Amino acid sequence: MNNYSLPTRFNESYYKDVISEKYYYDLILLRNEIKRSVDDFFLNKINAVNVDLFMMTNSISSPMGSGSDSLPIEFKFGKESTFLTDSAQFGFEPIILSGLSKLYCYLPSLRGEDSDARHLNQFYHCEYEGLGTLEDVICIVEGLIENLANKLLKHQSILSKLSRNNELTILLLKSLIKTTEFKKITFDNAVALLNKNSLKNLVIHNQNGIDISPKGEIILSKLLNTKLPFWITHYDRDRVPFYQKPQLENPDKVLNADLICPPLFDNSFGGEVVGAGQRQDSVTEIQDSLKRQKVNMKNYEWYVDLRRVPTYQTTAGFGLGVERFITWILGLNDIKYSTIYPRIKDLKITP
Repeated sequence: MNNYSLPTRFNESYYKDVISEKYYYDLILLRNEIKRSVDDFFLNKINAVNVDLFMMTNSISSPMGSGSDSLPIEFKFGKESTFLTDSAQFGFEPIILSGLSKLYCYLPSLRGEDSDARHLNQFYHCEYEGLGTLEDVICIVEGLIENLANKLLKHQSILSKLSRNNELTILLLKSLIKTTEFKKITFDNAVALLNKNSLKNLVIHNQNGIDISPKGEIILSKLLNTKLPFWITHYDRDRVPFYQKPQLENPDKVLNADLICPPLFDNSFGGEVVGAGQRQDSVTEIQDSLKRQKVNMKNYEWYVDLRRVPTYQTTAGFGLGVERFITWILGLNDIKYSTIYPRIKDLKITP
């Protein structure tokens, strides 16, 4: 076990804990090494370009599909209403058409849904967009995870203080380095596997399609007999963002993948840490998806018009939730413990 008791005071005097609790000192050092590893991978391993992007936008990327519980944060900026940025993707895509083929950032994303042990209203998002397909992006994600594991293993003194079970954390990181690629299962096969094992209650049906609950994601790791991350691919078209490319052979499924990370041990964090997808490259297909999901097209005409640019090429990308990654590898059970200043709706924290 680690050297610290986890912080318990999340209130207006929280800043005093940041000053006095050694936990935050070591968490900052850990986060610093993760950021350095991310930069090393993108800049030195795959020659991507870091882009400084906006924190306000008129074109949000969530809700993430009809019936999504991901909410934008709207505010008044001068005379106009706008939103806090929930993803960098829409800023990346026009830049790629200028001739830069691989882009990344490490920035906050802000969303307005209720917080819980898995969600923050402000979280750090390592995002990538580049020319290529879903399979290209999956390879990049797996390379990034390996690079992070390599880097963190060089800082075991920090890990030993923060991890809830350092032995399991080190074993996990070593396994991530040895693994050449993660297992994959299609969304339909994942649903079938849950149903076959009398776990239909973990499959959520609604008028917009089918989902797998967070508990279902964790149970799947046991059914697949893996303690390493695995991919769930090809979700229902109307339950994912409108910009994901439909499959050619089945237009009700899309070219996307979520990386599911099994809990380090019972009652620690597990579930989706990375979301990836190949983007729509057809004007008619993307218009169809907007209509199917009842999304107001007004703020996305520019996005549709990108597909008419003569230099347009297919892109794909992903977002890795930094706090989720930290919560997972440390075996924590609440994402608040992985950030320095948790920004949570209706929770007043100073500063």
